[in-house]
Amino acid sequence: MAKLKAIGVDPGLAKTGYGVIEIVEKRGVVRAWDCLSTNPKDPTPQRLQSIFLAFEKILQKWDAQLLILEDIFVLPRFPKAALQLGAVRGILALAAAYNNLEVMELKPTEIKAALTGNGRANKDQVEKAVRKILGIKEQIKSEHASDALALALVGLSRANAVQW
Repeated sequence: MAKLKAIGVDPGLAKTGYGVIEIVEKRGVVRAWDCLSTNPKDPTPQRLQSIFLAFEKILQKWDAQLLILEDIFVLPRFPKAALQLGAVRGILALAAAYNNLEVMELKPTEIKAALTGNGRANKDQVEKAVRKILGIKEQIKSEHASDALALALVGLSRANAVQW
């Protein structure tokens, strides 16, 4: 029987964090985490293509069954950022569809509340909770990768695949 693997993704045009967690005996085991970066000098379509192609490689390497995406949140003073985020989420969802992954979307406040008990927790608190739950000794240097692992953890919990 294949083991369940999930990829959490913190989407962004400049940096897209990802984290891969595999379920082993109802526990989450970290397999990878990193951040995909694009060149801000490149046109948006080229940056989206770069993210899509890199993410395709990640999906093929890890053979996951579940993609957990951070739901869109909009800050009224940055409407362009929301549009860019929507474009990135679109190409990630497309890659997931091509690879037959189930897609789950979670709000940032849901993630924070599930991991720390506080829906307004800061990035440090989330990173510490992720490290504690997953037994990661070193600091997760990219907040995008840390958020992605948090997404994967909570998504797997919501799918009743993992417990902590």
